[in-house]
Amino acid sequence: MQNNAPNPKSALALLRFEVICHLKNLHKEGVPLAECLRSASSRPWPEPDGHYYSCRTLETWWYDYAKSGYTGLTGKDSRADAGKSRSIDKETGEWILMKIQENPNTSLQVLHRHWQQHGHDLPSISSVYRFLKTHGYDRRSLRAGRLDSGPQKAFEAPDPNDLWMVDFACGPTLRTPEGKAITTQLCIIVDDHSRLITHAAYYLTGDTVTFLDSLKQAVLRRGLPHKLYTDQGKPFVSNHTRTVCANLGIRLLHAKPYHAWSKGKVERLIRTIQGDFQATLRLEGESVHTLAELNTALSRWIETIYHLRTHSSTGMSPHQRFTSGTHPLRHVEEPDKIDPFFYTRSERVVRKDGTVTLDKTLYEVHLSLRALNIELRYNPLLLDRVEVWHKGSFHGLATKADLHLNSQTYNRSHNYERPAHS
Repeated sequence: MQNNAPNPKSALALLRFEVICHLKNLHKEGVPLAECLRSASSRPWPEPDGHYYSCRTLETWWYDYAKSGYTGLTGKDSRADAGKSRSIDKETGEWILMKIQENPNTSLQVLHRHWQQHGHDLPSISSVYRFLKTHGYDRRSLRAGRLDSGPQKAFEAPDPNDLWMVDFACGPTLRTPEGKAITTQLCIIVDDHSRLITHAAYYLTGDTVTFLDSLKQAVLRRGLPHKLYTDQGKPFVSNHTRTVCANLGIRLLHAKPYHAWSKGKVERLIRTIQGDFQATLRLEGESVHTLAELNTALSRWIETIYHLRTHSSTGMSPHQRFTSGTHPLRHVEEPDKIDPFFYTRSERVVRKDGTVTLDKTLYEVHLSLRALNIELRYNPLLLDRVEVWHKGSFHGLATKADLHLNSQTYNRSHNYERPAHS
């Protein structure tokens, strides 16, 4: 039988209308309004086991009805920003949802405390609870399979390297022999057609530099993808990332905010790594203590286990499906010259002494560039080669300033003599 019971808001409006009708009948009999209100407040509504309401509350209902009729008894209209958090902006909200998706089995209390300990400025945990509930990421929704479902259409790229997906995830916390804790971030890039991991590694940070280093390694090993699919994280939407992809002829695509399900394949792969590879690290004799050891173990697991076992979705191993493609793969023409495609670019104004500061280090450039705005191009991980560009022209390499050598050169050029000791 269909349930036609009104919702709580409508039920309350009907109760208020019943009270108003009672007051109107008494008032028509010549009873003063004040006496009507006291009479109505002395009994429960709507039944003997109902609630008592004060005269002030009943008076408010009376005048609301007089002003707007039955509509005035339904309560206030929903505010214009209903469903939107006032204390959590869009960027913070996206970050919180991303972290919840990465750690669906960890309680919010633990995550919130962890975020605060690592310097993230977040609102109270109750505000985060309400935000997650509004977006369907509360504990109840997660247990019901919130992350495993969504209004999506199944798709698959037609060929290897047609589409790559990339994402970050929290990695294991390492404990050095000295007892120091090291947190890690996993960056993983997967080929959509074959499910082959083109590159995966753990890093100390999950920033643009980390992502581009991972992308460079993937391109060198597996060739160039036609499209790269990411979320809206900062490492993937920066101008630097867009420039790198444009230089390599890669089309950069972004998932809509709060649509993590559209990257379901890489999300599922991350859970596989966490539940398979990372779980083995807790076994006796399998623990690692350094980042290098962790990445060596991950590479061994990928090449000897994941790439060789049959994937449940394709019916083939990732390695077999990737290598059985019929279309030729794109490769970088000169792999040994790929570094400049990934260089970070920073603008500086050259000082009068021909120096600029980069990463808290003083560099020298040609004196002809004094007072000009130049562009430095370099690998931020190594800083082994810093190119100097001005208006699209290459002006050599910047070199670290040797202040002691410069002082000797300055002394000779100005015939400076040391004072004699007395």
